[in-house]
Amino acid sequence: MKKETKLKIKIAEAATGRYIENRRFTIQSLAKELEITPKQIFDLFPNRSSILRYFYESRIVIYREQLSSIKEYSTFTLSEKLNNIFLSLLDQFSEHREFVLLTYREMAGSPVRSSTFEKLFKEAIREIFQSDEQIATSAKILQNRFLYHAIYLQFHGLILFWKNDESHLYENSMALVDKWCALQEEIFYSKIVDKGFDLGKFLYYNSPINFTTSCALTAKRSEA
Repeated sequence: MKKETKLKIKIAEAATGRYIENRRFTIQSLAKELEITPKQIFDLFPNRSSILRYFYESRIVIYREQLSSIKEYSTFTLSEKLNNIFLSLLDQFSEHREFVLLTYREMAGSPVRSSTFEKLFKEAIREIFQSDEQIATSAKILQNRFLYHAIYLQFHGLILFWKNDESHLYENSMALVDKWCALQEEIFYSKIVDKGFDLGKFLYYNSPINFTTSCALTAKRSEA
């Protein structure tokens, strides 16, 4: 990870704490806490709001950094890959839970205004689906922007569930992720439609009954 990116993440994470203490915290107070100059912050961010929003964007940056350390990631199934990104984000959010509960809807999950986090999240999901060779041929038609948006909305649902989760270490939220990801794999790995299509094609071309001739004879009989 680049030095500049590390500094931006450090600033954003520190800002979440300042926000909890005082929603109108100053850049000067943030710089003082980090023992850097206000100029160093302004060189990276135009204002306080951009710092706070970058917190969400940086969660995807950290997720991708984590991927580079997983040597066997290319062998993961669809369920394992989806599980990895959902749990990675949920774990990171848990470390700043109070801030996330106060700002997620406004800064990352707004239903009427898109965010950079949304764009980065959907891009990561798109890569997961498009790189998976085990997905059934018939299911590939589902891989479009509507699918990625639907998963983005389902992630919002997970955050809402997690917000009200009182189980130890949010174990119920983790279990929900496991079950949801397993379901997605069952849907997209299912070969039933593919096999049904293959059977129909085989019968059409190899059946002892010539469907074209049969249809023609039926038409002649009707005319008679």
